[in-house]
Amino acid sequence: MRIIALFLLAILITQPALAQNAPIPPNKTKEIGALKDKLKSGKADKKTLEQNLKTIEKDLEGTKSSLVKTAKEIQKNEKNLQQLDLKIAELEKEEKSLTDKLQSDRGSIASLILALERIRRMPPEALIARPEAPLKTAQSAMLLEEILPALNKQASDLKSTLSKLQNVSNDLQEKRGRVVSASKKLTGQQKKLNTLVRKRSDLYASTHKDLASQKKKVAKISSQAKNLQDLVKKLDDERTRAQKISHTKGRTVGQKPPKAGQPRLPLPGIIKTGYKDPDIFGAPSEGIDIEGRAGALVVAPMGGIVQFAGYFKNYGNMIIIEHQKGWHSLIAGLENLDTVVGQSVGAGEPLGVLHKSSSGQKPVLYYELRYKGKPVNPAKKFGDLS
Repeated sequence: MRIIALFLLAILITQPALAQNAPIPPNKTKEIGALKDKLKSGKADKKTLEQNLKTIEKDLEGTKSSLVKTAKEIQKNEKNLQQLDLKIAELEKEEKSLTDKLQSDRGSIASLILALERIRRMPPEALIARPEAPLKTAQSAMLLEEILPALNKQASDLKSTLSKLQNVSNDLQEKRGRVVSASKKLTGQQKKLNTLVRKRSDLYASTHKDLASQKKKVAKISSQAKNLQDLVKKLDDERTRAQKISHTKGRTVGQKPPKAGQPRLPLPGIIKTGYKDPDIFGAPSEGIDIEGRAGALVVAPMGGIVQFAGYFKNYGNMIIIEHQKGWHSLIAGLENLDTVVGQSVGAGEPLGVLHKSSSGQKPVLYYELRYKGKPVNPAKKFGDLS
């Protein structure tokens, strides 16, 4: 019995080793092969995706650079057009003033010429027949001595007015011709810009699949915000909350704002309301109003991340950009928005165009600069405003 027990024990001890050396069934071999293929394919797909992402990001950066360059050309052209518009308005005013003066001078000269014509037509016989004729003749001669210098002066003034009017008319014609030429050039530039903006949007959307949910979330925050300050606070709170959630899950969310770059005003134009000047309600303005041409291009004043892009209360279409080190830009008064929440924009990159005024007055863009949530004088960043 003892020998049999030892024999059985030996069989039990050697069985696992035998199982390890046993051949794998054919069906299991196929499964393992398939898993290895999938693993290799997964690695290949990941590598392809990473390469595609790098290509898209490179293409996006190239598109953004082209956008900044084209936007700069457009704003330069628009500034030229704005200056031409102002000059034309001045010339038209001067033309009207000269025309009115000309009409007045012509009426005065016509009266003098009529009086001289009457004297000239008086026959000599009439002077001889009347006893007082010599006296009247002498008086007429004295009168002519006074009238002729005045007549010559008015004739000289008339000639000068006519010359000025001709020069103004020629200048007006030349300026209007330049406006037509610049407008045609601007149309071509805008078509190029629109193509680049669409390309930027498509490239950005291809790497960010949550655009719709982000837009919905920001719209909800906007509807709940009591005022502009509350909106900025709620947006910052939401970003902080999202970062905390992602951090606990071991993921990173969002991106750091890019470098500010060379600060520039979002719209080249005339400052109609300065910082702390009375606004349309009589209260000290927390930003500045920039007057521009309807449809003029609006660009990012500094590099940053778009925190808000949408309609907000009486501000209309508005964009909020987060810059580095606690700075924010608020830009309101756009006709349309060419950017989305979460998008990284460089200084000078297009954001949209200036609205069209319905009141007949020239449209203005509202720009507000904030530091750590509080409005500050934009002159702190834009030296030409100081």
